[in-house]
Amino acid sequence: MVALLLLLATLQAPTPETPPEVPPEAQVLQTLEELRKGEMFLDADHLEPLVAYSMTLVEGCRRLSGRAAFLEPLRSLREAGAVVTRLLFQEVNARVYGASAVVTYRFVRQVKGGPEAGKSEGFSTDVFEKREDGVWILVHRHRVTPCRPHPGSAP
Repeated sequence: MVALLLLLATLQAPTPETPPEVPPEAQVLQTLEELRKGEMFLDADHLEPLVAYSMTLVEGCRRLSGRAAFLEPLRSLREAGAVVTRLLFQEVNARVYGASAVVTYRFVRQVKGGPEAGKSEGFSTDVFEKREDGVWILVHRHRVTPCRPHPGSAP
């Protein structure tokens, strides 16, 4: 009799609702938004868990490899007193392929102060991978921007 009562109690007990499954594209776009916020506020600590150790960046005429190489310029800008006054990601398109995702977008960035003061804009392709714990991280970024000549180089 006690067993029957316990069985009935468990059958009638309210079960917590399972939250609806968030589509993978939305998860990737949320990660992209967190990356945008971190870049906007030059917050390398916020960006660090969102970027793979082996992340690569190709932007303009430069190529960086590794999380530290990606984050260090942001830290330097912040220390130099630079402020990102505007950072927009427009025409965003995300495609998920299993545990990988590709996001393309147009970006506009305005920086006040520091060595990179001014406006930059272009197109970006970001590649994400889904870790075993379900978190999406940035593994590659390719930003198409005009090359800036280095001092002393021929135009």
